[in-house]
Amino acid sequence: MLTTTIDTQRLQLRPFQSDDLPRFWEIGPSNYEIARWLTGLTWPPIMMEAEAFVEQARLANAKTDSFPFAIDCNGQLIGGVEVQKPGDLKEFPELPTIGYWLSEAAHGQGYITEACVAALHWGFARAACDTFAARVFATNYPSQKVLKKLGFEPAGVCLRYSKPLQQDIENIIMHLPRDRFEALHGDAHVMMGAIL
Repeated sequence: MLTTTIDTQRLQLRPFQSDDLPRFWEIGPSNYEIARWLTGLTWPPIMMEAEAFVEQARLANAKTDSFPFAIDCNGQLIGGVEVQKPGDLKEFPELPTIGYWLSEAAHGQGYITEACVAALHWGFARAACDTFAARVFATNYPSQKVLKKLGFEPAGVCLRYSKPLQQDIENIIMHLPRDRFEALHGDAHVMMGAIL
C-alpha cells in the first residue's frame, strides 16, 4: 500500500485534514510574504479558495493525483510540499514536478529541504520516473538555493502569470535527474521501503 505519512528526522509529512484550515489560512494564503511567491493564490486572499484547497488536498488520491503533503512539526502545520503529476509544466509536460511553501516562522532551519528530500524519495518511488522538474521565480533566490541543495539544475525559463502580483513573472525551470538525486540523498526505493 502506498504510504501517505512520512516521518523524517524532525518532521512528519501527512495528508491534509479538515481541521488544518485555520492554521493553513493563518500561515499561507493570508500572509502576503508567502502568497507573493505562489502564482496560484489570489491577493487579497479569499477564504473560499483556502477551503477548496484543503478539501481537494484531503481527498487527493496518492496513487494517481498530484498529492499535497502537509508539513507537520511537533504537531503543528508549518507548510506544504506537493508531488505533482506530469502536466503541470507545459514546457515539459511529461515530467512530474514538485512545489512547496513554508511559514515565515519556520524559515532558515532547513525544514523545507528535509521535507522535499522525503517527498522526492516518495515521488521517484511512486512515479518510477527518471527526472523531476520544478519552477521557481527568477528573483526567489532562497528557493533556488533549496532546489540546488536537492540536486536540481537550471533547464530553461518561462513566464507564468502570478495572481497575487497580477503580472507575468519570469520563472526558472529546473530539472533533477534521478541518478543525481540518489547520489546526493540515497536510493528512493530503499529510503521509502516497499511503498508501492
